[in-house]
Amino acid sequence: MYTVRSLRRILVRAFGSSGITNLFDMEILDQELEQEVLHNNRDIFARIVKEIEGAEFEILVASSWFTDDELFEIIERKLSAGVIVQLIIGDNQENKKLNFEDLVTKGAVVTKVKNIGYGMMHQKFCIIDKKTALHGSYNWSLNARKNNHESIIVTNHPGTVESLMNNFRDIQEKALSLKGESLPADDIKEEVNAERKIESHSAKNHAINDFTNVLDSMIAAEIGNFDRVLLRRQGYDRSKFNNGDHQVLIKALDTVYSVFINDIDVVEDKKRRLLTKIDEQEIKSINAFEENLTLQLNTAELESDHETANAKAKLISLKSDIDKNKLEIDGIKNIKIKSVEDAIVTIGEKIKTAQREFVVPKFKWFEFIPVVVANILLFSYIVMFYSSAAYILLFSVADAKEAMRNGASALEPEIFNADALKLTLSKTGSGILFIFLFVSIPVCCSLIKLFTTKNWIIILMFVIGVIFVDGAIAYKVAASIYQMKYLSGDETKLWEFTMAFKDPNFYLVFLLGGFGLFMLKFAFEKLISIFAERNPDVARLKNDLLIKHLQEDIQAEEIKVQGLRVEVQSIENLNIELSSQFAITEALLSSLPSKLNRLQEIKKTDLISGKQHIRDAAAIYKSHVQNDRLPISVDSLNDRINIFLEGWNDYLHEEYAIVKATEKSKNAFETAVTWQMEKLKLSQIDKRVKL
Repeated sequence: MYTVRSLRRILVRAFGSSGITNLFDMEILDQELEQEVLHNNRDIFARIVKEIEGAEFEILVASSWFTDDELFEIIERKLSAGVIVQLIIGDNQENKKLNFEDLVTKGAVVTKVKNIGYGMMHQKFCIIDKKTALHGSYNWSLNARKNNHESIIVTNHPGTVESLMNNFRDIQEKALSLKGESLPADDIKEEVNAERKIESHSAKNHAINDFTNVLDSMIAAEIGNFDRVLLRRQGYDRSKFNNGDHQVLIKALDTVYSVFINDIDVVEDKKRRLLTKIDEQEIKSINAFEENLTLQLNTAELESDHETANAKAKLISLKSDIDKNKLEIDGIKNIKIKSVEDAIVTIGEKIKTAQREFVVPKFKWFEFIPVVVANILLFSYIVMFYSSAAYILLFSVADAKEAMRNGASALEPEIFNADALKLTLSKTGSGILFIFLFVSIPVCCSLIKLFTTKNWIIILMFVIGVIFVDGAIAYKVAASIYQMKYLSGDETKLWEFTMAFKDPNFYLVFLLGGFGLFMLKFAFEKLISIFAERNPDVARLKNDLLIKHLQEDIQAEEIKVQGLRVEVQSIENLNIELSSQFAITEALLSSLPSKLNRLQEIKKTDLISGKQHIRDAAAIYKSHVQNDRLPISVDSLNDRINIFLEGWNDYLHEEYAIVKATEKSKNAFETAVTWQMEKLKLSQIDKRVKL
C-alpha cells in the first residue's frame, strides 16, 4: 500500500505542489499510528492500568490529584521492578492521603507544585516508555474513577508524545525555580533495567537499522538501475497513442510492473556484486558500531570523572559549611546564651536581696535637728521682715503725719524696724490680718510644692511669689519711705514710678525678702524629705518599684535567650539539611565506579550482540541474493510508476489546455491508485516487495 508520503510525492510530480493540497484528503494513514478516544470512566481506568502494567523502562505522570490507591500500588510495584517513575502532583491536602514519601525512598522523583495566586497545577497526562501518551480530563483520583464524566486520548503519535514530555520537563523546572516543594529523589538509585533497554535501542538497534538500511539502499540501487528517460518516454508515447485515455492506463501499469519484477530477478554478475558489497558493508558497519560504542564509553568515563570531581568538591564545601555552623552554634550556646543566663541569675540575686533586706530607714537626728532649727530661724526672719514691711506700707506714713501735727518726732523710716511688729499689733485688728497676709502670700508661693506635684505650676507660683509679690512689696516699701522723707522735708520732689529702680531701699527689700523665701523653700523641702524617707510606706514603694524594674530586666533577658535558641534551632535545621546532602553526595560518589562498570558491561554486551546481529542480517541478505528473494521496497515500484506517469502527463499538458490536462492528469492518478489498491486486495504484488 502507498503511504501518505509516497502518494503525495506522486501527486507533486503529476500535478505540481500547488495543485495537490486538497486533492488527496483521503483516509490513508501510516500503519504505525494508533490513536483512540475513551469516554467511559471504567474503560479509561482499565486502559491506564494496562499501559502502566506494560511499561518497560519509564512512567511519567502529571496529575493534579492522585488519590487512587490501586494505581498507586501498581506504580509502586513497577518502581520495585526497576522502572523509572517520575510524578508531578498538586501540593494540596488531598494528595497527602497516599504515602508519596515512600515512593521517593524507593527511587521515584515526586514534584509537588504549589498554587500561585488563584492558579494551580491542572495537568492530567501520562507518558509510557517515551512512546505512548494518555492525555485528557482524567485525574488519577477515586472521584474521577467512580463519579466524574471524563475522557482521554491514547496515542503513539511521536510529535504529541514529544510535546507532552517537553511540557513535563518544563513543569519540573518551573517548580524548582518557584521553590515549590519538591521531594528529593534518591540520586544514588541506579536505573539498570531502563539503562539496558535505552542503550540497546540507542546503540545496538541503531547500528543494525543503519546496516539494513544501507543494504536496502544497495539493493534498491541495483534494481533501480534502469533507463529513466526511456521509461518516461514510454509513458509519453503510451499517452499519445491512446490520446491520454486513463482507462487503458491499467494495462500500461501492468507492463511497468512486469518489467519491475523481471529486474528483481538478479543475474549472476549482479549477485556477485551484491554479495561483495554486503561483505564490505558488514565489516564497515561492525567497525563503525565498535567505534561508536568506544566513543560512548570514553565519553561516559570523562563524565564519570567530572561527576567524581564535582562530588568531591561538593563534599568539601558541605563539610566546611557544617563545621562553620557547628562553631556558630557552640558560640551562641556557650557564650551568648550563657552570658544572658548569668545576667538573669545576677538580677535574680538582686531581687532576692531587695526582698530579704528591706527594713524601715533609721531616723537621722543629726540631720533633722539642724534642718528644724534652720526652718524656725528662716520662718522667724520672714515674719519679722514682712511685719516691718507691712508696718511701713500700712501705718508709717499715717504715724508720721500724726506725729508732725502733735509736734513730736516721727519714727525713723527703716526697712527693718524691730518695733514694727509691736507697733502693728498696737493698731486695730486689721494690723494683725495685714501681717498674716503679708507673710503668708510669699511663704505659700515659695512652699507651693506642698500643694501640687506639677512642675510647671510649682515654677510659675514660685516665680510669682518671689518676683512679683516680693517685687511689689519692695516697690511699696520704697515708696512709703520716700514719702516719709518728703513729709519731713528731706526730699523735695514728689515720688515717681521710675524712682524705685534708683532707690536702694527697693533693692534691699527685694533681695532680703527673696533670699529669705529661697532659703525657706529649700529648708522646708529638706525637712519634708527627711520625713518621707522615714515613712515605711514610701520606702516599701521604692523597694517594690526596684523589684519590678529588676523583674522587667529578667523578662527582657529571657526574650534574648529565646531569640538565641530560635537562632540555634534554625542553624541546626540547616545543618540537618546539609548533612542529608552530604550523605547523598557521599553515596553518589561511592556509586559512580559501579555505575561506570555496569555501563561498560552493558556496552560490551551490546557490542557482542550487535556484531552478531549485523552478521546475522548480512547472512540473511546473502541468502536472499543467492536464492533470488531480495526484499525490495515498494518505493522502488512507486518510483517507476511516478516516472511513467510523468511521461503520461507530459503529453497531456502538451496536447490539451491546462484545465483539461489537469482533469485528465487527476483521472490518471486516481486510476494508478485504484490499480495499486486492486493489486493489494487480490494479493498480486510480488512477495519480495516490502510494503
